[in-house]
Amino acid sequence: MKTLLETWMTPETNRWAFTHVREIIPTAKVARGNSTFELTAAARSAVAPDTPLRHSGVPVEKYLESTATDSIVVLSRGEVQFEWYAENTSADALHINFSVTKSLLGLLGGILAADGAFAFTDPVTKYVPEVAGSGFDVGIQPLFDMAVPLAFSEDYAMGDPRMIEYRRATGWIPGGSEGLHAFLPSLERRAPEGAEYHYASPTSDMAGWVLERATGRRLPDLFSTHLWTPIGAESDADLTVDAHGAGRAAGGLSCSTRDLARLGHHLTIDRSPVPEGFVRDLFTGDAARWRAGAHIRDFPNGTYRNFWYVPDTDAPVVCAVGIHGQILYVDLAEGVVIAKHSSWPTPLDDEMRTVQFRGLRDIAAAVVDGRQ
Repeated sequence: MKTLLETWMTPETNRWAFTHVREIIPTAKVARGNSTFELTAAARSAVAPDTPLRHSGVPVEKYLESTATDSIVVLSRGEVQFEWYAENTSADALHINFSVTKSLLGLLGGILAADGAFAFTDPVTKYVPEVAGSGFDVGIQPLFDMAVPLAFSEDYAMGDPRMIEYRRATGWIPGGSEGLHAFLPSLERRAPEGAEYHYASPTSDMAGWVLERATGRRLPDLFSTHLWTPIGAESDADLTVDAHGAGRAAGGLSCSTRDLARLGHHLTIDRSPVPEGFVRDLFTGDAARWRAGAHIRDFPNGTYRNFWYVPDTDAPVVCAVGIHGQILYVDLAEGVVIAKHSSWPTPLDDEMRTVQFRGLRDIAAAVVDGRQ
């Protein structure tokens, strides 16, 4: 009989497992602060379970069910417009974010750089000399832009032996390993830094290691101090760690959907812990590099910068995206935030991703139209 660690990401198990990660993989606590930013219900909501989506006409609840949604929270300028949970899921459940974690790491990097802990122009080896001569002997900014072409394939079918090694190193699948920090220096590059966009989760784990070395603090503590406490999170979060305590910066954060929405809201306000200049800089990504190597077909006019997706450079929207349907959608101009956790049967599904993103845009548009 297979163990939970072998099956937790499979269709038969994942809906339960994605909200019980700490029972499967070791985690470290990302502590909340002493005060909570209260989310109050809007006096009037433009979104309800039976609201038809603008383009498809499908009711919102049917859309949520068809995209294997576990939970969704829609905010308008900090007020709850809509909140929905699937059966056996609740508001206090911690759901894994997968690669949405990368985007939160990007925010953390922006905060720490503004505080003078490091500069994006610094070389990685200034903080982690162990990777000298490896694929990560590069500048820090290429890490945050996924512009380090590694000899590594982000193959969720586990056809690349290096992907298997990587997952073992993080503790996400069974098998012996010396840990994440022993694995990362073993990776090589197949092209110069900055030559192309290359999505590879180890790149963001490398960025997380840099932030730890630059500050002398562990990732769970950094997330707690610089994000979870300032946004007024109502629940502690979890970050998966390997056998040696190294945090999984690429995808290991679990949190409530309400807290993920809170974080998105704080990107839209003056009191944000994230420097305004860093948020503006998200729109300066290399569009040509994105077009040449983009892995999300729904963002043909977009860019990728500091672990955030900009779906369309002409629109003030940024997104954090993770496998199995996780997404944080933030309209910076309108103050509309949608946090959605899901349990897609497979890590990637282009058709479902298209349906999901179109639906989020329609929900956001309904919220804005409802203010008229």
